Amino acid sequence: WFCPFPPVSQCSDPPAIANGKHSGQATAVFISGMSVSYACDPGYVLVGEAQLNCTSSGAWSIPAPRCEGRLCPSPSAIAHGQHDGEDVKIFTPGKSVNYSCDPGYSLIGKTTLYCTVNGTWSIPYPRCEGELG
Repeated sequence: WFCPFPPVSQCSDPPAIANGKHSGQATAVFISGMSVSYACDPGYVLVGEAQLNCTSSGAWSIPAPRCEGRLCPSPSAIAHGQHDGEDVKIFTPGKSVNYSCDPGYSLIGKTTLYCTVNGTWSIPYPRCEGELG
């Protein structure tokens, strides 16, 4: 007897990724030919292929993508002042820097800036003004 349909293989659950998820969360069984798409949580960027396929051998196409946090550039320097992140190389979302002014200058604005999930600094930057005395 001849079976016109190729045998169907079953894959295990798709691999989980940190800071992201796949589209098959509600699916109980994954068979060959099915695929899942990956997406990252806010503030993270997908690196790699967004889609994995369940292959005829019963394994997922690899590698799974990963989610990397968006990094902020080094915060700007301000005239007559400095921030406490001068020695920091990587600024991830949630990281903060505190600004202060040189002696004789007063800080105008917020002293603390935060690296946002978009990879930008909260604004506006503070500034240091005038000689006090």
